[in-house]
Amino acid sequence: MLRKLFIWIMDKVFFIKERALYFCLSAAFISFLTEVIFHVNNLFSSSGSIFTLAGLFLNIKLTAHFHLKLKSGERLGIHSKYAMITARGSFGGSETLEEKEKVVKKVEGDEIWGASLMIAGTIIWGYGSYFITFIGQY
Repeated sequence: MLRKLFIWIMDKVFFIKERALYFCLSAAFISFLTEVIFHVNNLFSSSGSIFTLAGLFLNIKLTAHFHLKLKSGERLGIHSKYAMITARGSFGGSETLEEKEKVVKKVEGDEIWGASLMIAGTIIWGYGSYFITFIGQY
């Protein structure tokens, strides 16, 4: 469920440069207004982390295997992904479908974890001090 949501957000927001830019500018504008009106120090500068994430997603959209699609919009199959990952053709290999799935799932899992760690790190870097301030009030 969480994986599907993650991929949907990337596909619909961050993999389309115009939408990514609109999202980033909106986050920056809201952060700017919040900082000016409510005197929350550095909130506007922290919104730069959202731009960093958008840039990351635009750069991985053609290389991360977990979301690649055909022109028809259908996701690539195990055989195609396996051929890309191993840099081998999809003809006549002796690997079973289960072996191919294992390799593909491992690579896809690493990609998703890698992107997730970059997201978490960027958000902590940008907004971590506000979280500490927030929990310190209670």
